[in-house]
Amino acid sequence: MATAKIFTIFFLAAALFLTGARSVPASGTRLENLGNGTCQDRVTGRMWQITPSRQRFSSKEKARKYVKSLTTGGHHDWRLPTEDELTDLLGLIAIQGNDDCKFPRLDKVFWLVDSHQKTIPARLEMGCFCRGDFDLVQRHRGQVRGVRTITTTKRK
Repeated sequence: MATAKIFTIFFLAAALFLTGARSVPASGTRLENLGNGTCQDRVTGRMWQITPSRQRFSSKEKARKYVKSLTTGGHHDWRLPTEDELTDLLGLIAIQGNDDCKFPRLDKVFWLVDSHQKTIPARLEMGCFCRGDFDLVQRHRGQVRGVRTITTTKRK
């Protein structure tokens, strides 16, 4: 019985750590489907393209050109995600799931900006669920899933 409680506490602590120890909105889910092909993380302010590009691109120039031309949800400021942003999204979905936003093809290769500021096609593979480790596996071609950061301005 004590072992089960310790495991539960450890799991909850790991979940908080992986999601950035941010508070979850009252609805119980961080990701909200906006009904226009996008899903918004209500804690980080990131907006994600739900369905990635159909095409797999073999050059960073073509991947960047695609993301710059996106108009999903009526927005024109899409960019490639960073490795940390994509890891946060995958970790969030792995722990919390998300019934509101269904992201197809999360296990595929996507173009991203890695920790060394290099634009590469790579797949994030779960290394250890207990620690939330993801291994970055570089490939030669990948799809694009755009992200944008929403900035809010306070009105007086």
